[in-house]
Amino acid sequence: ALEDAQQLLGRNLNPFARKLDQPVAFWSGLVNGDAELRKQEFVIPDTFNGRLRVMAVAVSEAAMGAAEAKTLVRGPFVLTPNVPTAVAPGDEFEVTLGIANALEGSGDDAGIELEVRPSDNLQVPGVAAMTLQVSEGSEGRAVFRLRALPGPGAASLVFSARHGDESARITATLSVRPPVPYVTSFESGFSASGRLELDVPRELYASLAHNRVAASVRPVVLTGGLVAYLENFPHDCTEQIVSRGYPLLAYLDHPDHQGDARARQQQLEKLIKRLRTRQTAAGGFNLWPGHGEPAVFPSVYVLHFLTDAKARGMAVPGDMLKRGLAWLRDYAGTGPGSLGEARRHAQALYILSRNGLLTTNHLVHLQEYLEAHYPKEWRTDIAAAYMAATWQLLRKHDDARRLIRGYRLGEAQAVDWTDYDSRLSHDAQYSYLLARQFYEQFRELDGEQGLKLVQPIFEGRYNTVSSAMAILALGAWSERMAPATGAEQISITEQDDSGRQLALEVEPHPAPHATASVAARRVHIEGAPRLFYQLAQSGFDRTLPDEEIRNRLEIVREYLDADGKPVTTAGQGDELTVRLRVRALEGHVTNVAVIDLLPGGFEVLRDSIAHESGRWRADYSDIREDRVVFYGSFGPAVTELGYRVKLTARGEFAVPPAYAEAMYDRRVRAQTPGGRFGVTAAP
Repeated sequence: ALEDAQQLLGRNLNPFARKLDQPVAFWSGLVNGDAELRKQEFVIPDTFNGRLRVMAVAVSEAAMGAAEAKTLVRGPFVLTPNVPTAVAPGDEFEVTLGIANALEGSGDDAGIELEVRPSDNLQVPGVAAMTLQVSEGSEGRAVFRLRALPGPGAASLVFSARHGDESARITATLSVRPPVPYVTSFESGFSASGRLELDVPRELYASLAHNRVAASVRPVVLTGGLVAYLENFPHDCTEQIVSRGYPLLAYLDHPDHQGDARARQQQLEKLIKRLRTRQTAAGGFNLWPGHGEPAVFPSVYVLHFLTDAKARGMAVPGDMLKRGLAWLRDYAGTGPGSLGEARRHAQALYILSRNGLLTTNHLVHLQEYLEAHYPKEWRTDIAAAYMAATWQLLRKHDDARRLIRGYRLGEAQAVDWTDYDSRLSHDAQYSYLLARQFYEQFRELDGEQGLKLVQPIFEGRYNTVSSAMAILALGAWSERMAPATGAEQISITEQDDSGRQLALEVEPHPAPHATASVAARRVHIEGAPRLFYQLAQSGFDRTLPDEEIRNRLEIVREYLDADGKPVTTAGQGDELTVRLRVRALEGHVTNVAVIDLLPGGFEVLRDSIAHESGRWRADYSDIREDRVVFYGSFGPAVTELGYRVKLTARGEFAVPPAYAEAMYDRRVRAQTPGGRFGVTAAP
């Protein structure tokens, strides 16, 4: 169940989704027939009223026959509930139950006893049972008021009707979903003393919450939070799909990560199946589904991943890799136009060489271009490290050694960087290349160099690309240190609001770690000197944010009535326009996700979603039952996004904040404050 929930979270879906009615179908299987009468029994779900078709096929050695009949399935009462699809803890709302009296002989003003029974995460603060006067052949309506309790999850309401000995019931489902997104955050650092105390900053709902505390003299301890960050990342471009897969490969390389090889292969097959849908006829890969031309970085990144997976003995489809390498070969022959493009070309040549293709001429031309256009910068760039690794593969060891010396951990210069480039990403790729192609030089790196590698993680400067690369690099560093480290003695204690302390059970692999409870407010860690540590939290925050955030982005949301006026109350059945205004406050920001969670009782009208606004066009948009997500770039001019919703239930509902965030720079984000919205009776 937890794995299923993580897959939903990773695809921007509600993990507490309501359970939907199943179709009414029954297959008896083969039944031996003879002169004796036989019966097949099937319980019709209480959600079904209508015509049911019954079919039978008979086969003997000499003949075949078929028969079909229809029957009307109808209880004494037809119950029709109207329930919102999702609500938030603390919401108070009304549900209606329509009842049609089909009980023969019940007469005029028949007294029908109605009752609602909620699941554990819902409460009826008022009347849960009543008697309604409904004449035979007529219809009536009952109203019940509900409150959502602090227990996120799938919820249900069982409605029943009774008159004398006759009864009927029906179950309606909904979701109790926190009015905030699922977030993974972590605090990492280094302690020279080996003793430290950490505050637990977030109070989380217990459902799907995870507080992981880890400490070790090896930097591999930092991978736990990075893996959780990747697993729960809510967006789904091609790069992000691949980045989630890289931990599978890192675990194969490290002796402490002993997992089920079959399970890993199944995960890889699921990932490859999704990537297939994004591979173009030319062999490259789209960034988002449905885009025409291949995107360069995602294509290079996918092919690097497939090459690594194949090298680690995992099954990679030959046709997929062959088509991709053909695209990569064509791309490498185009020639770069900037240092950023040269960086991608250098990586492409490395991948082609890993797959047995001769790249000497391309490599010479690339080096000539860099010497002519970037004589001072290129030898310290990650492009030079990729070229050195390629020369090493081509057995030009002197050229390789001269080039690999130029790069320095912690000194990457931001020249022609894209969203996919960062100090952590480049340092991690350099460590990865050293471990693969220059292992003796990799062994010479000392602890101070290791601290330079992980410093951006301590400062919260990571994204999906750099996290995936860092996991590979940290695995290599940890494997190198493992023989000298031996077993570690780490103790971890949690403390709650009352001051009560509890010693936690520490698991030794892949690094010493423990799980703290959601009640923990502080943790104490003790171990050997020079200790890397991490406190990672994943879950839904219990508190609705009430402050605006404007960090290089700004977002404003309003609900507009038919006259275009902002409102905080409206009538049931009304349609409102949701207006989102987004702008960048400092220059231009690319790869931005705009996430708008819907209040309970709001239903998005899918046909109203606009993918363009003036000259602005979404890179991709995602419409879900409880949220709308836009992806695109934003500049200093205000971009107005809009869609329409229908209010389906009366009550008082929490209004989730709207978010805008750069997917590759976690510091660039905006948020509206949360609030409340009232839905009244229709006029």
